Amino acid sequence: MIDQHTLQTLEFPKVIAAVAGKCLTAYGTEVVGGITPLFDKEEIDRRQDEIAQMKDIVRFGSAFPLYRLEDCREFLTQALLEGSFLDPKDMLKVLELVEVSMDLNGYDQEERAKFPAVAAYLPKIRAFPELKKEIRKAIDENGEVRDNASRELKRIREGLFDARRKIVARLESVLTGQRKQAGWQDDVVTQRNGRYVIPVVASQYSNDMGILHDRSQSGATFYVEPKETVDLNNRINQLMQDERLELDRILRAITSEIAQRAYPLRENCRLIGILDMIHAAATLAVEIDANRPTIDTSSGFSLVDARHPLLIFQLGRKEDVVPLTLTVDESRQAVVVTGPNTGGKTIALKAIGLTVLMAQSGLPIPADEKSRIGIFNQIYADIGDEQSIELSLSTFSSHVKNVVAATNGVSPHTLVLLDEIGAGTDPKEGAALAEAIILYMIARGSRLIATTHYSYLKTLALEHPEIENASLEFDRESLAPTYRLQVGIPGSSYAVEIAKRLGMPDEVCDHACLLLGPAERSLSDLIAALETELATVRNDRAELTERLNQARQLEEGYRAQVDKLNADIETEKKNALEQSEQLLERARKETERLVADIRRTQAEKKAVKELHQHLKSMQQEVASQKRQLEAGRPRSKWPEQLKKGDRVRILTLDQEGEIERMLRGDRARVRVGSMTTVVELRHLEPLADGPVKQTAQAGTSFDNGAPFSPEIHLRGMTVEEALEALDKFLDKAVVSGLTQIYVIHGKGTGALRRTLTDYLRKHPEVVDLRLGNWNEGGAGVTIVKLKE
Repeated sequence: MIDQHTLQTLEFPKVIAAVAGKCLTAYGTEVVGGITPLFDKEEIDRRQDEIAQMKDIVRFGSAFPLYRLEDCREFLTQALLEGSFLDPKDMLKVLELVEVSMDLNGYDQEERAKFPAVAAYLPKIRAFPELKKEIRKAIDENGEVRDNASRELKRIREGLFDARRKIVARLESVLTGQRKQAGWQDDVVTQRNGRYVIPVVASQYSNDMGILHDRSQSGATFYVEPKETVDLNNRINQLMQDERLELDRILRAITSEIAQRAYPLRENCRLIGILDMIHAAATLAVEIDANRPTIDTSSGFSLVDARHPLLIFQLGRKEDVVPLTLTVDESRQAVVVTGPNTGGKTIALKAIGLTVLMAQSGLPIPADEKSRIGIFNQIYADIGDEQSIELSLSTFSSHVKNVVAATNGVSPHTLVLLDEIGAGTDPKEGAALAEAIILYMIARGSRLIATTHYSYLKTLALEHPEIENASLEFDRESLAPTYRLQVGIPGSSYAVEIAKRLGMPDEVCDHACLLLGPAERSLSDLIAALETELATVRNDRAELTERLNQARQLEEGYRAQVDKLNADIETEKKNALEQSEQLLERARKETERLVADIRRTQAEKKAVKELHQHLKSMQQEVASQKRQLEAGRPRSKWPEQLKKGDRVRILTLDQEGEIERMLRGDRARVRVGSMTTVVELRHLEPLADGPVKQTAQAGTSFDNGAPFSPEIHLRGMTVEEALEALDKFLDKAVVSGLTQIYVIHGKGTGALRRTLTDYLRKHPEVVDLRLGNWNEGGAGVTIVKLKE
């Protein structure tokens, strides 16, 4: 189990709080609160599967039927208590649970094969439509029992309505006959002690008027129940008692129905909590563009374009956070990160630790999906200033206390993150202690990332191949950090340069440079030279990547041309074979007929002559078809005239080129643009003097009739680039006779997929389209059916 100090230091609870903030139910919030790093690969993979599939549902599927619910588990417990019944408003909360359970139980049954991990929960959620009907019939939206909840209740309430109407009419007639005093305004029928009464001026009251129930605060008004309405009031009270008893019976009956289903409903609450957690994690993953990493059992990780999740929350956009790429494994056990203050070392350290914790907890991480995370039994983190007055710990003492805990627990399945290792004491002693700690930990197989300002530690990588230098890039001209992690190059602190930029006198800065000594200055100069060289290498790599892409395009085009040629040959052979079979079948039938005639006529000369004529006719037809077949093939009329250096047209490809070399077997090697191909001489035609028309240069499209891969990769393109590439690809696909293509756009934010979907739906050659199934690339692939 990862200790709480590490979780707090790396701010893992803040990530959990962010997931909980996306929950819609108390059940989900409760499940999210229990998320901790896991140590079983199958368990981690299962949660990663669930969240990844829910992420596709959130982005591309039907709306998942979850909405805000109040926790009604206490009402289910109350329903089980003998002799108690639920309040109608509490029954409505149970009804919400029943309705959500029904919606989840019946969610998207036709498409469940696309999200099997999530779908596995849905049938387990029990649906109780009869309970929903029972509650809806009896309780209205305001939590009141309906009149038609039962026949008896309807009869009682109709009687109450009639009795109240009668008594009010009677009392109003009594009021009308009263003698009024000047200024008297209290002339309305009201209630006291649950009985209908009328106001009477105190000076006019007499005992024979009826029953006195109350008087006003001033004493000027008495509230009297006249004798003639006593029976009506009694009738109303009796009906109200009957109503109360009937309501009690109805509510007890519904409570009993709820109690009978209380345990499966509580299980529904648990399952809804799990689904709510999965839905919340998937929703957050969509917002921060988090992806599922590969989980393996090795102790190490390979992060590709990883970002600090809390920085994404804070800045609001993933693009505003600089990514980092780093691999730590058997060959690179430790990484020592150097660089200036405010360069991002601590943020990088926390991003690495937090990303590993998230992945090991089964959560998607804000990194490329090619990232790989191993399983660590323990993670130790000493980051920041933990000086404590209460514990009488200095900064150095608090650091040492954390490092001691790490050294006592290191193993090959341990990740240690140390910020400013050895800081807070004498620089020489601190550097020596830091080196000893690093070597001790890698000797025991642990994975270590440490940040430092000690120049001496930068040389460890020269003596220990399992240690790698790294630094956070710093712009020497602007003296501003770029926050990009550079692996393999140590960083400089740039203390003197920064001080000079902030206004430190030149004399002080120059003196500081002298005090640094030649060795330190040489190291700084070496780092600067390495940074310059790295920038050059990056530019060269970008150029080489572009050229490699162009070469791949040419190779694909060449392969397409060869495939087309082979396909044409096969088609030609097939057609010739079919024609031969048809010719032979006709010859067989005709020969059988002639033989029968010869037998019948006993080989008369006329019959034999007719047979010879038929065979000659068949021979001529075969010769004619052979000539047509030969005429249909592209052939060179001048094979004997061709030689090295001639400009020619390749008839089978309709391309122009130059003969580089004559080969055996009546063949020649021909250069077409920047590629060469071997062609039979009979397929070449010499060109007149003049420059060769270049038809196969880098980036040039080949013959539209050539077969090519039915896949197009659009990941990484802008919307405009993707639309342009897809438009050209569709044209080629239609001309080539493809009936189905695969548009690979990746998952991303979904914006590119939506734009491409809109474009494809309007395209005249598109018949239908759908997202790929889980085994076809899922939501990252759109499968398009074209007109045949």
